[in-house]
Amino acid sequence: MALANSTLELTLRGRVLAWLAALAAGASWLGGDANARLAAALLATPLVVDFVAKQRRLDRTEIHVAPRRTTAGAVFTESVQLTHRGRRPLRECMLAEPRTMRTEPAALLPELRAGEPCRVELRQRSPLRSHVLERVFVLVSHWPLGMFRTRSVVRVRSDLVTEPARVSLHPNLVPATDTSEWSADDRSPLPGPEFHSLREHQAEEDVRLVHALRSAALGTLVRRVNHGRLPRSVGIVLDLRRPPGRPLSQGQRRFEWSLGACATMLALLRARGSDALVLVLGEEPATIDVRGPLQERELLTLLAEAGPSPHRTLPPELFAAVQQMPHCFWIPAGAYLAAPEFAAMSGVVTLVDGEFE
Repeated sequence: MALANSTLELTLRGRVLAWLAALAAGASWLGGDANARLAAALLATPLVVDFVAKQRRLDRTEIHVAPRRTTAGAVFTESVQLTHRGRRPLRECMLAEPRTMRTEPAALLPELRAGEPCRVELRQRSPLRSHVLERVFVLVSHWPLGMFRTRSVVRVRSDLVTEPARVSLHPNLVPATDTSEWSADDRSPLPGPEFHSLREHQAEEDVRLVHALRSAALGTLVRRVNHGRLPRSVGIVLDLRRPPGRPLSQGQRRFEWSLGACATMLALLRARGSDALVLVLGEEPATIDVRGPLQERELLTLLAEAGPSPHRTLPPELFAAVQQMPHCFWIPAGAYLAAPEFAAMSGVVTLVDGEFE
């Protein structure tokens, strides 16, 4: 469902022509010159013609767009369907979404005939991490003469989840968990994973696993498949709390990087076949046991909506589940590096901070 409103306004050329017509009309009225009256009439004619012929019912255009998930700063192509419900067709309309097309030009639409769906592809980029429930599109038309501009704002109820941008992590950060877990596939007493086989490399996988010699011999990229001490379950604590006395507006760069680090780490763990028990410390602490795509999407949506929270003490029993994990990562997104809960953690705990930027 879409909500719309429409406005009609003079363009720059229309304002210039209107001023000239007004000056000519004023000169003819003051001087009684027939030539001035003729000039005023000639200058005003395009304005009158454009005003009468202007297509005003842009707000009768329905826009449908599917829910979208993307990452901050990533370019994507959005498929938008438009259906005009007016009686007259719309010509030479431009479509844009200001939020995601700040650096992209508006798309010129083909003629929109009444009741005929039209699909257009828009190149877009969501620059900021967010979760919006309503998309805002702008339809603009200068047809026929460009003296007036019809502008309609169409609000479409559709989810746009912009996940945190992925960041670069220390290459040894996630593999450090290998020796803290065990697996039924262990066949060697040596620590770390064990080589199992080769298979074709996928584009989204880590290039460090590519087997260079076999790839060169076969003429295509192949990667190593390791079995053995791969982690089964890893704990992640994402601390959104600010230190005592620090305002919420400080440290936004660290905060955004930390959310991106959490999303990146989750993707790396899931790609290695691990589950993740994530404890988010905010105004309302939440625990998400990521064992599949649904829980992963839930956590990424929470990261898209997250904001820094003021300092508060938390009960020790809140950390009971993550303390049972053989390995746990602590991400101080709110820059609370001296959290007493972190000092009280038992087991192997890795602090994910600026040293991994």
